[in-house]
Amino acid sequence: MALLIGIIFCDFVISLVSIYISTKLSVFYKESAVKSTRIFSFIITLSIIGILMFPTAYGAGKWEIVRNDDFLRVPKDGVEGDLQDVYCIDQKQAWLVGRNGLILYTTDGGKKWTKKEIKTENPVDFLRVYFRGEKLGFITGTLPARWGVRAVLFVTQDGGLTWESIDPGVRSYLYGIWMIDNKVGFMVGANNAYLQTNDGGKKWKGKVERVAAGETRQNLWDVSFSSPTEGWIVGSYGSIQRTIDGGQNWEDQNSGVDNNLKAIAFVNETTGWIAGQEGVILHTNDSGVTWTKQKTNSPNNLNDIIFVNKDIGWAAGDFGTILHTINGGQTWEIQNAGTSTTLLAIGAVGEDHCLAVGEWGLVLGYTK
Repeated sequence: MALLIGIIFCDFVISLVSIYISTKLSVFYKESAVKSTRIFSFIITLSIIGILMFPTAYGAGKWEIVRNDDFLRVPKDGVEGDLQDVYCIDQKQAWLVGRNGLILYTTDGGKKWTKKEIKTENPVDFLRVYFRGEKLGFITGTLPARWGVRAVLFVTQDGGLTWESIDPGVRSYLYGIWMIDNKVGFMVGANNAYLQTNDGGKKWKGKVERVAAGETRQNLWDVSFSSPTEGWIVGSYGSIQRTIDGGQNWEDQNSGVDNNLKAIAFVNETTGWIAGQEGVILHTNDSGVTWTKQKTNSPNNLNDIIFVNKDIGWAAGDFGTILHTINGGQTWEIQNAGTSTTLLAIGAVGEDHCLAVGEWGLVLGYTK
């Protein structure tokens, strides 16, 4: 097992040499009644005047391991293909969407998952699911078209009992969606796709840039608002756009990185995070005027990020990467997901419950 080695240099007021060596071995093994899950955590801590070594994770400063926290695989229930997104409405209700027309939902905190069928001419590859409250929800996806793909959108007004097909009128992948209220909302996607609705999602207006052969494609990956007027869009090559007038105008912000930025999460009008390529996490506490890179100690691409308050959050990404913070990202802990499967989305509504989904129909559940 590869060691991640961090060296902390301390200034000593007086000449003092102290050597402390401690070794800790922790093995966790758990059998699930549905599916056997083996999670083996082997932790060795060796400290010699500020030199720290962690086999499974590196933490600057204080390192804490909560023994009862683990990610357990939820039964697949016949799931085929990749699960692209998850949205947790509350601790009982959650929705998952994926390829080949797959929609799953739970009303009991994930103990039982039910398939939801939406009839279409051809199987839809669903991309995103989003709810504003318990009733108003959206699912984006794509259908094959003569040239590329055609975006599709389904809207529910009754908490998912029925879904209405809406034509967004674009040929693009729609990766991000956000509703300011029950009327005004935005969608973003591939080729700088940008759409807005003012009637609860029945009609959408916007644009998609045409990309000629050989040209660089610019994708917009996510959109989020912290208030009715202030919002952000993140995309390829470190792009961040900000609005302070409810989306009428957007201005570029300096991210300080050129990585693809995949997801954004705000917990209030000033505090937010962005996750992206090569383990990048950016943080702001001044409404996005400035963004600071946080240390994650992970080289893997991060595909999603979520915070339940200003302190507690998760990020998920390639090769089963799950990062967790309890101090607003000052330090990020690499959690053992028990899998190397790429995780595409993560959702949570509180400190104690979390869901992550990914390739091959993988669903991970977190309980504290």
